[in-house]
Amino acid sequence: MFLAIKEMLHEKLRYGLIIALILLVSYLLIILSGLATGLANLNRAAVDEWQASAIVLNKDAEGRLSQSFLAKKTVAALPSNGAKLSQYSTLVKSAAGLKENTQLIAVASDSFIYKNLKVTAGKKATKLNEGLVSDKFKNDGFKIGDQLKVANSDVKIKITGFTPRATLNVAPVVYVSPKTIQPLNKGMVNAVVFENHSPSRGDLPMGTKLFAIQAFINKLPGYSAQQLTFNFMIGFLYVIILIVISIFLYILTVQKLPNLGVLKAQGVSTKYLVLSILYQSLIMSIIGVVLAIILGEITAIGLPSEVPIVITTSNLLISGFGLIIMSLFGALIPIRQITKVDPYKIIGG
Repeated sequence: MFLAIKEMLHEKLRYGLIIALILLVSYLLIILSGLATGLANLNRAAVDEWQASAIVLNKDAEGRLSQSFLAKKTVAALPSNGAKLSQYSTLVKSAAGLKENTQLIAVASDSFIYKNLKVTAGKKATKLNEGLVSDKFKNDGFKIGDQLKVANSDVKIKITGFTPRATLNVAPVVYVSPKTIQPLNKGMVNAVVFENHSPSRGDLPMGTKLFAIQAFINKLPGYSAQQLTFNFMIGFLYVIILIVISIFLYILTVQKLPNLGVLKAQGVSTKYLVLSILYQSLIMSIIGVVLAIILGEITAIGLPSEVPIVITTSNLLISGFGLIIMSLFGALIPIRQITKVDPYKIIGG
């Protein structure tokens, strides 16, 4: 490691440029990972808060909640431990003129979904035409006690409290009672959700289909395509960091081949020189990744709340570890160059 540090201190500009490139690529990767997580949360956060294990939908709905409609006799044939759920996409407007596209979700007060909902301010909705709303409403200026008028109807919903992580398909959720949503959807049940003890596929009523909750999330409109796109870009950045490290270390190694030949002629082992390259790659990647993490955290704090970026510790650990591994793999080509150095040819012996 002594030789590696000594050489980096001697060639500050060259190694500084490599660190700057690692920093920029790592920063971009951290931001993309944060956006992927943030957008995923906007799509699925409400479903995660339900803490459900399975959901029963109409078999012709292709896993889409808004396209699923279950008849009363079908719902009655399902186990009673399931939570009946109705959904209605709409726009709501306050008396102050604030507007919000939203997902109305109706669940009974004795269902496990209602019991699992957390409240950050106010209280849960218990009466007709009351609603527990996503805390996004609070961020957008809505207050407890505000009356939300549902578009194209006479229904008004009074805000009784705010709940965290309540978004579905990128829209904030308003939890209401089944009677509140009845004038809007004629009392239709879209799905029955199970926390545990879900029915076996053989016991399902005709015309229904059981989805594990993760399979249901993957069917959310645009969710899988969005995550695949981000994963592709993130994977491509790993390849870029591998190529960048390989090219720069290869050029530096070729430029110092005469020096390496002299060192070998003086008895310095190939193993020592190889370790020196690995240490250089490790040190540069760690410095670049740490600086990128700091910059990424500052960026996340500075961005407006409308930007759905969520930088988690697990994402940082995975990204940082992956980048360091790619940097070490990037040193393989220069290492091969070092092992081929013949001191007699280099010094003309």
